Amino acid sequence: MLTEDQYKEFGEQFVARFLAHGFGAMTKTEIDILVFHLLSESSEIKDKSNYHVANKLQISESKVKSMRLNAALKYKQANHKAVLANIVTRVTDEMAKPEFEGGKVTITIENPVEQRELEHAIKSVGRNIEYGLNKELLKISPIALFELVVSNLENPEQEFENIIQAQITDQDKQNNIINNALTFRQKLNKLGEEISEKASLISILGAAGGALV
Repeated sequence: MLTEDQYKEFGEQFVARFLAHGFGAMTKTEIDILVFHLLSESSEIKDKSNYHVANKLQISESKVKSMRLNAALKYKQANHKAVLANIVTRVTDEMAKPEFEGGKVTITIENPVEQRELEHAIKSVGRNIEYGLNKELLKISPIALFELVVSNLENPEQEFENIIQAQITDQDKQNNIINNALTFRQKLNKLGEEISEKASLISILGAAGGALV
């Protein structure tokens, strides 16, 4: 599961953290979370599905999700913007498929860390989260995702205008969307009215995702 170098690093980090607060100070749960965290960088676990990891470690998928979240909170805080950028890539990939005909996009988000970061981002801009019967299936409109991504940039309104000017060539549509008489939310709503073509939605989403990293 681990390379020779990873085994060495695993041992060094485990001993250092295990002894940090005195021998025996860590509970079994804390040790489990630490071991899971240290194993998470191996090719057998990193970026693998909950199903795959559960089979590899011989634990339930719900246990994997719990471990992933607790390990991230304790040892490796999520990069909020990187998570959103990754989700944008997955959404645009889904939109690019021939069978996508508009409306909301459905993607699977089974990593609880990604799910937590996305839920926070959506709630922070006053949008609602729509899950299917399976909570790992997320449904979201491209415009709603664009809004929450832009809202997480350093200067949302300026970045919004930069993206619109760079990605929308129709001058009349540009002017209608970035009309200074409109509030930021009204500009976003106007974007949804003016832009419905799949290619245009993919391009503005891709540009917003690229601005995150």
